[in-house]
Amino acid sequence: MLGMERVFFSLAALAVLAAAATNEPVSKYIVYLGHTGSSKPEAVTSSHHQILASVKGSKESSLVHSYKHGFNGFSAFLTEAEADSIAKLPGVVKVFRSKKLSLHTTRSWDFLDSFSGGPHIQINSSSGSDVIVGVLDTGVWPESKSFDDAGMGPVPKRWKGVCDNSKITNHSHTIHCNKKIVGARSYGHSDVRSRYQNARDQQGHGTHTASTIAGSLVKDATFLTTLGKGVARGGHPSARLAIYRICTPVCDGDNVLAAFDDAIHDGVDIVSLSLGLDDGDSISIGAFHAMQKGIFVSCSAGNGGPGLQTIENSAPWILTVGASTIDRKFSVDINLGNSKTIQGIAMNPRRADISALILGGDASSRSDRIGQASLCAGRSLDGKKVKGKIVLCNYSPGVASSWAIQRHLKELGASGVILAIENTTEAVSFLDLAGAAVTGSALDEINAYLKNSRNTTATISPAHTIIQTTPAPIIADFSSRGPDITNDGILKPDLVAPGVDILAAWSPEQPINYYGKPMYTDFNIISGTSMGCPHASAAAAFVKSRHPSWSPAAIKSALMTTARFLDNTKSPIKDHNGEEASPFVMGAGQIDPVAALSPGLVYDISPDEYTKFLCTMNYTRDQLELMTGKNLSCAPLDSYVELNYPSIAVPIAQFGGPNSTKAVVNRKVTNVGAGKSVYNISVEAPAGVTVAVFPPQLRFKSVFQVLSFQIQFTVDSSKFPQTVLWGYGTLTWKSEKHSVRSVFILGLN
Repeated sequence: MLGMERVFFSLAALAVLAAAATNEPVSKYIVYLGHTGSSKPEAVTSSHHQILASVKGSKESSLVHSYKHGFNGFSAFLTEAEADSIAKLPGVVKVFRSKKLSLHTTRSWDFLDSFSGGPHIQINSSSGSDVIVGVLDTGVWPESKSFDDAGMGPVPKRWKGVCDNSKITNHSHTIHCNKKIVGARSYGHSDVRSRYQNARDQQGHGTHTASTIAGSLVKDATFLTTLGKGVARGGHPSARLAIYRICTPVCDGDNVLAAFDDAIHDGVDIVSLSLGLDDGDSISIGAFHAMQKGIFVSCSAGNGGPGLQTIENSAPWILTVGASTIDRKFSVDINLGNSKTIQGIAMNPRRADISALILGGDASSRSDRIGQASLCAGRSLDGKKVKGKIVLCNYSPGVASSWAIQRHLKELGASGVILAIENTTEAVSFLDLAGAAVTGSALDEINAYLKNSRNTTATISPAHTIIQTTPAPIIADFSSRGPDITNDGILKPDLVAPGVDILAAWSPEQPINYYGKPMYTDFNIISGTSMGCPHASAAAAFVKSRHPSWSPAAIKSALMTTARFLDNTKSPIKDHNGEEASPFVMGAGQIDPVAALSPGLVYDISPDEYTKFLCTMNYTRDQLELMTGKNLSCAPLDSYVELNYPSIAVPIAQFGGPNSTKAVVNRKVTNVGAGKSVYNISVEAPAGVTVAVFPPQLRFKSVFQVLSFQIQFTVDSSKFPQTVLWGYGTLTWKSEKHSVRSVFILGLN
């Protein structure tokens, strides 16, 4: 029986715990006990206090959070010895330190709509108004126009959440929930750096992500008067928002679990979380229990690109979202003294009138600092040589940030700065000094002018907005990539979404510049997979509103198998360096919310199937019983590639090693299209790879019918040099109305 008896201990066990108490330093730990079972929340919390009292040898408790709704566990301040002792007790799945997590930090929805021929939203309609999206982030600025609830119907009666202002001491900080923001909770706000004791956002990040998901329409929204001007809106404006402020300002793992626990209890349909950590235990555990309750979880992939094996939030029950560009750029005219105009990229509201143009390396303060001066780094520049001039700096963000360069040059009296960047997919902000970033042929033009001319001059104009640029999308250079080092049998990221230079609501108390006189705005433009995630969350909410009975896995499948793999020039989507983006870079492709409404077939996965997947990850039978609340035997899948995932990854080990040539994968699809329909397989594979699908045709007689098929991959290793580690292609089931596309990637060497 999996009740509360599993957390009550023998006298001998209590004695062991009491003996563990020492004068060691304490850290915040998370004690994960699995499923809550049928116990009442009060009894669960009482058991947590009992454990801690026994550890401390007294009734004084160090409990921080008690997880008692969606799953069972708690966080507390413990010594390492106390944590080790608890970890050895029966009924404990895992004990781990609560680690700090990092944030993965208008036009975008119009760009996505352009692929489908029209807008996907229906303003102020009842459709979608019952979908509630939980946003785990830095909070919200509720007075923003993006959270106006005009025209929205009553809050769904099933909603159990609250608008918690119980800890505030200044009533001007009160958050008044409405029909748009239906709940607001905060965690860990006792931190001395936290100005607000509720879910009010002092950082801006959470306001930005929340408005991207479900922001109401705001006309003439703009960044710094002119940039990005247009109608700001969320992807699903009729959805509701439940705010869980977990970063106050530090994002602690135990706060993440507390928010998941409350969100499950409150009744959210979607969880959107734009942060992560290399050790993603908190997010993975919370998302697992949300999935068990039918809640869809979307997370950012991380900003660790362009290197491979940098992916975060890679659990298969999470939608892992990378970042891509949209068809908009902020262009800056750089007028050279030879009458040529060069196009730079920047968010630059300032003008630099005609000034001498010099290389940073030519303004070195000492002969042994020329290298540093070329980067405009540190104190390497001579102020007399820089004053009143526009300086061309070779940009190396690992040496000096763009903000630090602007600050240094402004202090020296420079009139402007041009940053030479090897590759960039996002606009650099120049808020303290007129400037622009240049690359490629534009940089070559400037260098040629400096080399071949005397008395070189330039002007820099304020940025202006250009839309319908090509090609778009392009994968952001910072977007984290696979393969997942913890499980190369699941292809991650799952897909990409707009995450570069995204305009959305902002906290008016968070300055947008780092130096000089603070600058404030109601809408800000920022980049990151943090921005891609809420786009995908909104798309999931859109699908959920039309298909409320679909499981989280079915919604994920719909988003992945309908994702776009061609850009707006009808060419394959490119990576930041101009090369074709592989599945390790973009997953299935870029989201298409409208197409996802009618995917034809879905690859569904039940909670029990995820449990079987965990069997392949060396979880024990006892641990899985605690996690799921079920008496079960760990009957693993034949291999971890057998999880019914919408994409396929077959590492070299699944071929039996480098001398083997064949691997077999099984999948099943559920018909969510026309009752009677026929699908035929279409395969695209690299040379040297043969793909056979059995059967090659699927005939469905009814809606929700499930049919299985098998894929046999055969690799001719002689076709691939040893340096080629992976090959990729696609499997597409095609009917008269639908194309259900799955990407695959194979380990070759």
